[in-house]
Amino acid sequence: MQSQTRKNAKRKTTVRSLLRASFVAVSAFALVACQQQFQTPSDLLFAPTFNKTRQSLPYTQNTQYDCRNFSGSGWKGIASGVVYDFSNRYQISQAGCFRTQQECLAWLSAMRSYIDVPRFIRCNPHTA
Repeated sequence: MQSQTRKNAKRKTTVRSLLRASFVAVSAFALVACQQQFQTPSDLLFAPTFNKTRQSLPYTQNTQYDCRNFSGSGWKGIASGVVYDFSNRYQISQAGCFRTQQECLAWLSAMRSYIDVPRFIRCNPHTA
């Protein structure tokens, strides 16, 4: 009977040791994976959630939403304001023509995430 109790205790100790070892291994792997993206704590705290350069803004020029190529009735979205990208500050103004009000509002929502100080953001009925 006593040998059975010792075996059970030894099994529990072995299971606990395996759980600890696997936790340490997973933690080490997670830390190594994070090192490639974030080098310092300030990178983690102050890194932007997306790139706000001029090239990353949602443009409508030369797309199906370009007002120069739009025909018929729909909605015209206009978004203008100031964008800050750390030390860079620049003004943007974009317009797009859309078939439905929902498309226009979705585009304005995307533009709001880029524009830090909006001048005007609106959708108006439009006929070309």
